[in-house]
Amino acid sequence: MKICYRDIKFRQNSLELIERVNRIIEEYQAKGYSLTLRQVYYQLVARDVIPNNERSYKNLGNLISDGRIAGLIDWMAIEDRTRNLRGNSHWDTPGDIINSAAYSFAYDKWEGQEKYVEVWVEKDALVGIVGQICNKLDVPYFSCRGYVSQSEMWMAARRLRRMSSDKQTVIIHLGDHDPSGVDMSRDIVDRLGIF
Repeated sequence: MKICYRDIKFRQNSLELIERVNRIIEEYQAKGYSLTLRQVYYQLVARDVIPNNERSYKNLGNLISDGRIAGLIDWMAIEDRTRNLRGNSHWDTPGDIINSAAYSFAYDKWEGQEKYVEVWVEKDALVGIVGQICNKLDVPYFSCRGYVSQSEMWMAARRLRRMSSDKQTVIIHLGDHDPSGVDMSRDIVDRLGIF
């Protein structure tokens, strides 16, 4: 849904970058994904369109914001997964809640398996993509957002200890293959060992 709220005169290189952004969005929408600003940014960095630095990320954010205001980028194409309205669920009839519960019913696909698996993703930007396959396979997942917080690591250790009483635990950590990403994998092993 492209809606123009204000006419903005863009430089030619800005218009070209908006067009690249739209192509990336369309490419991922065709696969059933919606993207965050950070995911669009990483796609542009990976394709050597923009440099990987904070200034470049901020400039892209401003350009996308202006592109949306000007009606050049679909408002529904980029989502913010960190700021969501929360509230209680409501149903119109008792039958509606029963249908909702029936829709939510699922057998544990991992019951009786020898392993318990979780996927931990370094970057929050990848949760939407990883989550689609994890949901399909009934595998729990979460975003580490860099180094896992002490609170979440402690909770994970308690959860994994319960699961490991009758199953082997496997954590798939999806992180960058750079010094800090490799160190995050080490940190996970070390701190889980402590807890």
